[in-house]
Amino acid sequence: MVEKATELDIYRAKAIGTNVNAVTLLATDYLNHFNEALMLAELVVDMPDMLDDFATWSPKHYKDHFRDSGIADKDLAIEAFDVSPPEYKMPFESAVKLLNKQLALLQKALDSDRENLASPEKQQFIRAKCALIRDLIDRVSGIINGQVSSSGTVTSSAPPDQTDPQRHVPETETIETQPKADRIEVSDGELLDQSDIDALFD
Repeated sequence: MVEKATELDIYRAKAIGTNVNAVTLLATDYLNHFNEALMLAELVVDMPDMLDDFATWSPKHYKDHFRDSGIADKDLAIEAFDVSPPEYKMPFESAVKLLNKQLALLQKALDSDRENLASPEKQQFIRAKCALIRDLIDRVSGIINGQVSSSGTVTSSAPPDQTDPQRHVPETETIETQPKADRIEVSDGELLDQSDIDALFD
């Protein structure tokens, strides 16, 4: 007796050869939204006037991003999001929430101290925050590409083979991190607070 294909099976088959990952049913094009914010934040170091552009950036839900996108597979990306398996979708949404939080904190920190944007201390702060945000973008990218263990942590394995939608992500060693501390000191100043550290180790 032939088993009836599930909705997950159907969408995984549809995703093969598209911009949507055939295992997670998520698409890396969503990262362009965050890469834009990171680029604007990094420009503030040399061009403080760019803060106005960075300050206007706002979070956008995954589906809304693709509704406004011009990529060929945007309709599939929108539809497949609701079918994405929880072992990928839940850590994805958690990581995106952390990313949005860190971007909002950076916007607030810079907007409230505009007169000091050119100071060495503030520039170093911006670079440190941007490095953190880049790490979080990499984390989201890893989840989209299926680098999640059964415990929900991002792994260091290569992305799963999209040509086989039935392939399970192998159990691999998770990325090791250093012990938590109350603050991480960057150069001569304590620039990363507890929210930053939590974002790195959650």
